[in-house]
Amino acid sequence: MARRREIKAGAVLHGPMPGVDHDKFYIVAGVSADEVFVCSVLINSQVNPFIQRRPRLLKRRIMISHETYSFLNYDSYVNCAQPLKIRRAVFEGEEYAVKAFLTGEDLERVKGNVIASGELSQRDIEDFFRE
Repeated sequence: MARRREIKAGAVLHGPMPGVDHDKFYIVAGVSADEVFVCSVLINSQVNPFIQRRPRLLKRRIMISHETYSFLNYDSYVNCAQPLKIRRAVFEGEEYAVKAFLTGEDLERVKGNVIASGELSQRDIEDFFRE
């Protein structure tokens, strides 16, 4: 079970995703100012064919190495093109576990690509990525 204080920018969580038959890895890219929501992205072992056919989306994926992140079985891709706004309380459930934290450099790459995705409003960007 993920503890509230662990659910912060850079946390990598593992748990269920509605409509998917296996658990997924989520990265917390940012936490809202009121700490109710997180902006999250998914890690995939392969680039989804839907994304492969769309250069705009393909440009927003980042490769991360299994050598850097021991929880990965092989090099994988962070999908920054489709950020998810999820209630923080969801990740506090028993079915989610914190597996690791991104390096500072990788977290900055994720944040930059999420912001550049065009999927968040300016208000969301200011809320999740204030500094």
